[in-house]
Amino acid sequence: MTSARLAAGVALMVPGWIAIWTTAGYLNPIAFALLWTGAALLMWTVAGAYPGIRRHIALAAVSVPLWWYFEAVNGRTANWEYVGIDQYSDLGYAVFASISFATVVPALASATAMIGRLTRFTAGTDSTDRPVTSRAWPVLPVFMVGAGIASEAATLAFPAIFYPLVWVAPFLVMDGVVAAAGGRSIIAELFAGIWRRAAIIAGAGLLCGGLWEFWNFWAFPKWTYDIPLLDFIPVFEMPLLGYGGYIPFAWSVAQLVVLMDLAANRFRGRVNVPVTGL
Repeated sequence: MTSARLAAGVALMVPGWIAIWTTAGYLNPIAFALLWTGAALLMWTVAGAYPGIRRHIALAAVSVPLWWYFEAVNGRTANWEYVGIDQYSDLGYAVFASISFATVVPALASATAMIGRLTRFTAGTDSTDRPVTSRAWPVLPVFMVGAGIASEAATLAFPAIFYPLVWVAPFLVMDGVVAAAGGRSIIAELFAGIWRRAAIIAGAGLLCGGLWEFWNFWAFPKWTYDIPLLDFIPVFEMPLLGYGGYIPFAWSVAQLVVLMDLAANRFRGRVNVPVTGL
């Protein structure tokens, strides 16, 4: 089974990679999706922990509205734009963009699993499946959600100044909601000196971010950036400091998956089943 998954990953990734770098066709977003689906399969294979097709589809399904949210916020901040989308109708763009967006969460999930395996990290290495508690715990979720909402408001009100918070605000809100729901808060773990899970997810964010920018650089369609004040030392299209945004973004994705699992467990009446997200 592992060898078949490895072969499938290569069979999807290599043609997709070749297509997005050598062609400028209308169907290139599908090649992008094949590339990243193959990459995710390869990373899960290295991790020895493919979650199954149903889980893969669930991660892809939650990925689409997540990235459309960031696209909506970018309508205000205007930090990136897509070159070549003029060849698509509004409907065509919505469909092909959604196909591409569906690969985001699976990519981060597989990268997290792979890095965790390579660093011999598991959920119980330096933490437990129970949420971290402290004297400040009752007010911490409220503070995080409030800080997240305030950060989002600042981003929308003054995008030229507060645009970096576009990546921080969703994480604060989701981490606070996870904490309030009894899940594992990344911030609470960091306060308690438990850093491994946060570091692994951050590493997955940087790995996927580097690959996104690398594969995007010679692609068509592609995205480009307009980042005020920090637009220097480009690494591919992204300025160097911009890669820092992939860390809170990855944490946001991890906690979104935790919320997805908590909601699914409660719907099924499995309220005491621990979840760890990515």
